[in-house]
Amino acid sequence: MASDTEITKEKIIVDPLSHAHTNVMSLIGGSGAEYNKGRRRSTIHSYTLSNYHTLPHDPATMKAVRDMSETKALKNVIVLGFAFMFIFTAFISLQGLQSTMNWEGGVGVVSLSSMYLTTILSCIVAPFIIKKLTTKWTMVMSFIFFTGYFAGNFHPEHYMLLPLGVVLGFLAGPMWSAQATSITTIALAYAEHSHIQDQDVVINKFMGIFCGLYRTSNIWGNLITTLVLSQNKTFSNTFQYYNTSTNFTCGSTYCLTEEGMEDQARYSADTITIIPESTRIMLLSIYLGCGVMGVVILISLMDQCNQNKDDSENLSSKELCLATLDMLRDSRCQLLALMVVFVGLEQGFMFGDFTKAYISCTLGVTSIGPVMICFGAVSAVSCVMIGYFASKHIKRFAFITAGATFNVGLLIVLWLWKPSPNDIPNFFVVAGCLGLCDAIWQTQTYTLYGVLFLDRQEAAFSSYRMFYATGCAVAFGYSHFLCVQTKVYVLGGVLVLALIMYCVIEMKVQLQSQHIKDIVAL
Repeated sequence: MASDTEITKEKIIVDPLSHAHTNVMSLIGGSGAEYNKGRRRSTIHSYTLSNYHTLPHDPATMKAVRDMSETKALKNVIVLGFAFMFIFTAFISLQGLQSTMNWEGGVGVVSLSSMYLTTILSCIVAPFIIKKLTTKWTMVMSFIFFTGYFAGNFHPEHYMLLPLGVVLGFLAGPMWSAQATSITTIALAYAEHSHIQDQDVVINKFMGIFCGLYRTSNIWGNLITTLVLSQNKTFSNTFQYYNTSTNFTCGSTYCLTEEGMEDQARYSADTITIIPESTRIMLLSIYLGCGVMGVVILISLMDQCNQNKDDSENLSSKELCLATLDMLRDSRCQLLALMVVFVGLEQGFMFGDFTKAYISCTLGVTSIGPVMICFGAVSAVSCVMIGYFASKHIKRFAFITAGATFNVGLLIVLWLWKPSPNDIPNFFVVAGCLGLCDAIWQTQTYTLYGVLFLDRQEAAFSSYRMFYATGCAVAFGYSHFLCVQTKVYVLGGVLVLALIMYCVIEMKVQLQSQHIKDIVAL
């Protein structure tokens, strides 16, 4: 049983700005050197409490902490959320139309594939890029290339879209790492400014606000697609023909066997959907406007965040480039990897298989937009609710375990459900449940990385994006070769393994901080 003195020592570093810090140290009669010596006796790799909940005390960081009022913190989080909302409103809508809008030679889909592939590779150099450009300007440069990609679709040729896709993917990994680093840094600075000990709650809250705004891009992107394309009668009639003539079995039994592929080929030859040039120009103009708005909002309204520089300033360029790979040797990163891969796999299933095998197959392609709007709305609202309320009253371990259990139940529903045109409300219910699961995983996994890898945020979030992009790439990669039922089995198996590995890391954290429960929100 630890003595009161030992517990007091551990609590000191939770609030390094407290005016009582010096007085408490003198009262317990322990020097800083003795305390640091005791900390080095930790039996669990990298779980030192100072790394877990403190910011560096350099002058720039201390000034940022003093200036980080609640108004300023919320302003920056909301600005970041709106900027990402504009960019991804355009990108999500365009991504869903690439196979239709730029179908000749598969240039649209190939450009997306090149983007996802280079995203995985870009995560390796993300710490180096962020170090050179800073978090804000890394995101600005990425947004500029997103806008350039939108503009490139006015002239959809391989020599135009492939290089743009590669460059965009090269900056996508650093962009997401910079975003997560910015939110975490803002949350920690505000928590120390306000002397809030339970910093997990603050990170959860700010991540929830950001994810809520960002996830509304699913609503606006699908709404734009639905409203603009619904004006094209030829487009709608094509879908009606598909809905009445297809012999595919929908739901989990949807499978592109050789016979099914022949039917699909015959169908495609007869019903190639052509988006009129005027409609295409209208859509791309809207996307380009959204991209410009995202860039302007970020440059003009976002404050530069002062992230942790204590370790990175002494690293060479080579060491910065290898920082993400070095993260893979951390036991915590290894244990969390499968959970993040699952998030990517489920995203790929949602956008690649649920829309095709359940919605489009049963109701027709024009129904994808409304159902996905429901998904985006539930995801956005749930992110905010989780960040503001649930994280304060539900322990993290119980929350993730309950979310995983609910997700397993949803996978069982997807496995057993036989979709029919007569049960339209069920499509919206299932999409809403998928949106809730998405909100849980997005907020909780980001928060986990934010609090476990405070001393290496850029490398940590780069590895997060690498795992996530890997999951998406695998999901889209095997989409054409596996039956939907098999994909549901894969998702269930990965989720169970990920939950087991997550339990291990929570046990490690609990062992390290078993006498200071106010530090780790379990």
